[in-house]
Amino acid sequence: MTQTTSQGTKKIILGSSLMLLISHEALGVGFMINPTSHLTGIANAGSAVYDHSTAAVSNNPAAMSLMHEKQIGGNFSVVVPDWSVNENWDCGAQGNCADSNVAPVSVIPTVGLIRPMDNDFTWGVGLGGIAGAGMEYGSQFKTRPIITENKLQVIELMNSISWRMDEKWTFGIGVGVLHGSFEQKQDLPTLSDTSVDDLGAIIAIAPDLNECSDAKFPDACALKVIADADLDSSVGDTVGNLLSYAGGETGTTVELEGDDIGAEITLGTTFEFVPGHRLGLVYRYLTDFTFEGTATINGQLLSSETNQKQHTTLTWAMPERLIISGSHRVTDDLNLYWDLERVFFGDFKSTDLRIDGYHTMKLDRNFKDANRYAVGGEYGLNEKTTLQLGFSYDESPVDDSDRMADIPVDDIFKTAFGAIYQVNEQLNVHGYVSLEFLGDAKVEQLASIDGQKLGNTVNFDSDTTLYVFGVSFGYKF
Repeated sequence: MTQTTSQGTKKIILGSSLMLLISHEALGVGFMINPTSHLTGIANAGSAVYDHSTAAVSNNPAAMSLMHEKQIGGNFSVVVPDWSVNENWDCGAQGNCADSNVAPVSVIPTVGLIRPMDNDFTWGVGLGGIAGAGMEYGSQFKTRPIITENKLQVIELMNSISWRMDEKWTFGIGVGVLHGSFEQKQDLPTLSDTSVDDLGAIIAIAPDLNECSDAKFPDACALKVIADADLDSSVGDTVGNLLSYAGGETGTTVELEGDDIGAEITLGTTFEFVPGHRLGLVYRYLTDFTFEGTATINGQLLSSETNQKQHTTLTWAMPERLIISGSHRVTDDLNLYWDLERVFFGDFKSTDLRIDGYHTMKLDRNFKDANRYAVGGEYGLNEKTTLQLGFSYDESPVDDSDRMADIPVDDIFKTAFGAIYQVNEQLNVHGYVSLEFLGDAKVEQLASIDGQKLGNTVNFDSDTTLYVFGVSFGYKF
């Protein structure tokens, strides 16, 4: 095996673990989310036309012109996941089961201000966490060479302006700055620099080696596997390390951390074709990220050194989004909303990872364009109380055969309930509960590089429900 090949294998182990930079509890298509706000109570239906929340700063700046008074608003949401993994192997016997709940509780805060400037222009600014969660599979799970635990936080500052052309048309533009930071941990086999030429081949025979860890004479079993694969028996030390690792012992621990700055441009319009009936259109463009991070390695990992730091960069193509929304006043008390969104994940085919001193590696993703559909309604129970109900369905942007444990996204069915209470003419408060049911998020591989799928014994699915609780407020000056 060539040195280049073994270096590529090293990057599979270290690089695949970086892939959870954007993964989080599902609040939208794939790893894209919608800001939490009054709209969350109707499952984000009508996001491009809704005119009762400062979330318009981000959702569709054109909708700010529909709000005629200076106002401030905010939201605080808590995501409580119930995310269990169904291992399609005897994890109890192998000692590599996942934790009972593999996703931690997370919080998402937002705040915004909208200020009419004159009869034609409105300005707005919004700040908040648009992602803040992670995965915690546990220290013994079969994917631990990729991930045992990670945390993510993304904060956005959006500055928007809108213009009302006439009674029917409004237009808007927003420019946002994103800051993302992440931490991630993993546990890898302890391998010295003498193991480099053999690592790729050993990963290929890992399923047989795992069975050897339960054999009566594991060393003899491992040597037979090596002989059957026509490998040099001099890899015995490496096999011993892998057998110990497969038996549950901690190997070399790796902690990753890094950050990056990104930008977003949002263009939108609204059109009221008849009184009480409005359409909205918004296009959102986000710049691609290049995450820079440091891997702190405690133990030998393809090196004689027991402690080292490596600099890594990872490119990440962010998808464009196109949203069409509608709002319809059916009666004085009842308003209906709908959303149709297209997320252009087609360019997210791979991610480029560079580790200093090695060639760039392309990790296969093979995402595809996906849609989100949402409907919802608000009913005025009385002068002070408005009830909300909404449903949405998000298509999965990746097929089962291409999904990896680091981005376990799938389709999502969401149902939301909310209520808005008008305390006085200036202040309203809002509360909601959203239940999100994810698809089985089936994973059939450990990683894929240049079309080669590795680790097909990593085969599991999930039972996942997310409980989202939130409160919002709006105050008019």
